[in-house]
Amino acid sequence: MMKRIIFSYLILLVSLTLSAQTGNPFYDHIIHQANVFPQEKTYVCTDASCYQAGQRISLRVFVVNAISHQPTDMSQYVYVELLNPERVVIKRIRLLQDQQAFTGYIDIPDNAAKGRYLLRAYTRNMTNVKGYESTKSIFVGGVGELLSAFNNNLQDSIKATSNNYLTIKKQKDNIKVTIKDSLLATKGGLWLLGHCRSVPFYFAKVSPQKVLVFPIKDFIQDGIHSFLLLDSDLNKIDEQQCFINQKREFCNLSVSLDTTSQTSNGTLPCTITAPELHPDETMDVAIRFVKSLPEENRDGYSNILSHLLIDEDMRYALEQPASLLQDPRLDSFVKDHSWQRYNLSDVLKEQYQQPLIKVETNAEIRGKVETLIGHRPIKGGMVNLISPNRGFCAAVKTDEKGQFVFDGMDYPDGTQYVLNAFTKADKAWVKLYLDEDSYPSFTASLPPFKWLHNSDSLVEEEPLNVTDGSIKMDEVHVFSHRPSYASRSDAYARTADYSFGLRDIEDVGATCLHELLRRIPGVTVEFGKCYVRGAMTIEGRHPAAIAIDGIFANEDYDLDNIQMADVERVDVFKTGSTVLWGTAGGMGVISITTKKGNYNVTSVPLTNTKSFTTLGYQIPQPFTPNQLTAYWQPVMRGTSFKIALPALLDSDYHLIIEGVTSEGRLVYYAR
Repeated sequence: MMKRIIFSYLILLVSLTLSAQTGNPFYDHIIHQANVFPQEKTYVCTDASCYQAGQRISLRVFVVNAISHQPTDMSQYVYVELLNPERVVIKRIRLLQDQQAFTGYIDIPDNAAKGRYLLRAYTRNMTNVKGYESTKSIFVGGVGELLSAFNNNLQDSIKATSNNYLTIKKQKDNIKVTIKDSLLATKGGLWLLGHCRSVPFYFAKVSPQKVLVFPIKDFIQDGIHSFLLLDSDLNKIDEQQCFINQKREFCNLSVSLDTTSQTSNGTLPCTITAPELHPDETMDVAIRFVKSLPEENRDGYSNILSHLLIDEDMRYALEQPASLLQDPRLDSFVKDHSWQRYNLSDVLKEQYQQPLIKVETNAEIRGKVETLIGHRPIKGGMVNLISPNRGFCAAVKTDEKGQFVFDGMDYPDGTQYVLNAFTKADKAWVKLYLDEDSYPSFTASLPPFKWLHNSDSLVEEEPLNVTDGSIKMDEVHVFSHRPSYASRSDAYARTADYSFGLRDIEDVGATCLHELLRRIPGVTVEFGKCYVRGAMTIEGRHPAAIAIDGIFANEDYDLDNIQMADVERVDVFKTGSTVLWGTAGGMGVISITTKKGNYNVTSVPLTNTKSFTTLGYQIPQPFTPNQLTAYWQPVMRGTSFKIALPALLDSDYHLIIEGVTSEGRLVYYAR
């Protein structure tokens, strides 16, 4: 796959018609950078856009190369998170690649409040580049739509660039580029680099006296095109962008629905073809047949076109609705953003960027073993790993730093593990540390939206039809009286910045306290210590204080000593809300309330054993058609498809197809 992507990348460069120079070695530098640090984009396709609390979100995640938009199998795992309107992660799943596809589901909590939620999808490799969030808005409890950047005065938040040295003006058939005369005195001359997703279409020396004109018809890529003005040392002076969409990277579909051939089971045959497919080119798409909701506007949602061509190619840009693609003000929105997936100024100088986080090709369990006294690393110690419910066991030795790693831990979510550590002399008097998985915090702003339909009863999630021979029973209502224990409405919780009651903890499904705390914006966990963003003294960073049932624990206290089954409530007090804790809470306080209420911090023994569960991969479940989504097929590959759709045309259902081709062309169809 990687060879095919690089080959396609080279073909693009060879076919360029706008290059001022041919055979330029700088092109080779850019190709080398893309090779040593390949980047990915993700797009989440869901079976619907609006849901009710308690319903299931079925989804497919497309992972493509960030340059070519071709499907890539580089990363073995994708993480998908459901964030509530307060930007707290309430669900997280891990999808394992299966036949170069990532499919799964997320259940919305039964007590989820009405609002706009976000699905965030990423690979570990994507966390190397900040500012390119991949999000998908989901509306719970009503019909909503996204607002574009121009409907909420977001332009005010974009940096002012009154000192631009470059001016980009898009005319009907051309793009005109001019340079300010104030740069005439620049010694050594100026360079202009033009590129789309790092594929260069122009690189040459330029002069303020000369106006550059680029015919739009000669551009071979769609999306955001960047112009970088460089000095003689190839340092960036200015950058401007514009949006070009000639649909050259778009694959048209032809859909034929035979309404005269209804089958005995109430379905209609539907044929899907792509007449413009190139030789050996195939499609990879997700197909859904969904009911049109009251006042729904499909251009008010993002789709694969707006996401891959705009959202994922602008640094710190918010999710935008599909309507922005046709908005004449789009250029004014993108021009002052920047494309910084690679620092092309450094690349041209052969200063290549390397990824800090490696591509995740297999699951690992890591940790460290130290002495109880002095906390010295134990070299050559033995660590045993047992999975009772999977019948798996393994053993490794620690290195000179006392560290150990178990590779290839590909097991489903919920798999239980037990770790035991011993010295080289088989003594158990050691301290075992487990490196917990860390996940990137979500600090971006939420895209603006508005409600179109304020109903709490949009569509019932009942089966679409009853199979012949079955018996349809009367409607049954099941009520569960769950203990409330702790509530966000009590006075103590209102004082905290974030509060998780018992129901919240159960809905989140966190397996340890560190995993729960990582879901809170501004809270990070590093080497077992919890830090609150912004908590800093003249002596540097200090971890937040840990209070258990109102009693402060030792700074070295390990939160893994507390089992989640014993926790009733967790309250997080940031630096501005810790006055009731006194000076000890100056760096923030993590307050843990146990169910018994008298947890003895000092009586917890140090141990060489840890029992835990990691975030394993999700096992896909079959989709049951319902009144909202009558048909959902997340993975279909080939040059044409024949499917059977329910005969619901008179009920205002829509057929929506999204995906990519093997050559990186985008597929979107809505009828």
